[in-house]
Amino acid sequence: MTLAKYILITVFSVFTLVGHSQSIVDIINTTEKAVFEARAYNSADLQTGMASGFFLSADGLAITMGYIFEKSDSAVITTRSGRTFEVEKVISIHPHSNLALIKVEQLRQKTFSFLMPAKQTFKQNEELLFFTHPLESDDGMTIGPVNDLGYFPYLSRTGLIDGSYFIHSAGAPAINNKGQLCGIVNTSRNGLHKLLYNTYLLNDTNWININLPVKEIAHYQHKRDKLNHSFSQSILNIVCEQYIEAAKSLSRYIKKHPEEDIAYCLRAYARYHYQNLVGSREDLKICQEINPDGFLQYFFKAIFDVAQDKDDEARVNLNVCLDKKVDFAPAISQLASLNFEQNKDVKTAFNWFTSAINSDSLLAEAYYERARLRMQHSSDEEATLEDINKTIYLDPDQPGIYSIRGTIYFSKQDYLPAIRDFDSAIEKDIKDVHAWFNRGIAHYNLGLHQKACYDWDQAGKLGNYEAYKYISRYCKNVKRNVYGR
Repeated sequence: MTLAKYILITVFSVFTLVGHSQSIVDIINTTEKAVFEARAYNSADLQTGMASGFFLSADGLAITMGYIFEKSDSAVITTRSGRTFEVEKVISIHPHSNLALIKVEQLRQKTFSFLMPAKQTFKQNEELLFFTHPLESDDGMTIGPVNDLGYFPYLSRTGLIDGSYFIHSAGAPAINNKGQLCGIVNTSRNGLHKLLYNTYLLNDTNWININLPVKEIAHYQHKRDKLNHSFSQSILNIVCEQYIEAAKSLSRYIKKHPEEDIAYCLRAYARYHYQNLVGSREDLKICQEINPDGFLQYFFKAIFDVAQDKDDEARVNLNVCLDKKVDFAPAISQLASLNFEQNKDVKTAFNWFTSAINSDSLLAEAYYERARLRMQHSSDEEATLEDINKTIYLDPDQPGIYSIRGTIYFSKQDYLPAIRDFDSAIEKDIKDVHAWFNRGIAHYNLGLHQKACYDWDQAGKLGNYEAYKYISRYCKNVKRNVYGR
């Protein structure tokens, strides 16, 4: 074992596997067998592409990046143990991520080691093990956290990650502390921006059938075009907030595919975010002319309307969007929020948020809004807490979510977990007056009077004058310099 691998094992053990029954060495040894490098070649045996990948089943079904097959006549994979196998065919492609499902030739029906997808997706700040390309990282392994989370149509929930590895690590699997596959890496062309796809993409409805031997793909131009990664790279750049780069990439794509309405929609979205409003409107107009039945254009129009406080226009566009695609979860959730603001119909809003969750179980916003409804209009604290916990797991940056959960613990007189949540709420938003005030009461009930008076003082300064009444009543014997008055 090399020093670099030993250090990685030690780090991963410390961060994630304390008390876990399976050792980190076992996890690495087991999962590493399922990882490979994929290389594609043209008819002159010149390499045309290289990426990472992994097996999904014992019979040779595997995942890698589709773009390496676009100009190839043959392809092989090489496992971490050094064994090489031929890629029989590309079965399907997920155009929005450029993930490709391939079939690898079995020799004498020998089975392959493979990765089991996790039942739960990754979470923010979770430390993961990435089997990155050996040419780009020490021993082909990297430890790193999920720095932030994103959500975008066609990709659902994604993770933003960092690391000193580049384009050949696209297709690398991310492994959690149970040794399960919980994400798939993709990188921008320059390797500066990295996205982690969730494994739910493996089962979504956006896969396109290819089902051709590698050497025959070149004969079917319409299928070959699906393997190009300009489209998926544009979406990656949008999620990573590289809007100008995304617009440039989409412009190149549109030159080759002027009939692709979704490309115009995406460019409109990118242009809007760097204030090219004229170009954005023009793109949406073209998108509608090409395909008036496309749902995405109406959703983006609604998002732009909401940003400009044009709620009535947003409702119209969201309704049209849902007429085109009835199960589009972000539109369902957004429309539910706008309608509730207008009519305060709790039951209808609750049912709509539930419908959004049923359409996409990774939509944190829908759990968050349903939790807020339950908090205000339901006595079922356990169901409320379940929605809040799911929200925090999926997106802990939803406004005030820790303060909401802390309030539930507080109402149950569980003061220690309440204080931990109020701590998190204040860390995320130092002006969260409710967290300051309620943490003060929790501290006082635990006998921590100095901390309580400090919290109430902060709440008072933020405009909660009830806090000064508490100070007057309960802080007479606490030295003022202790809590800052």
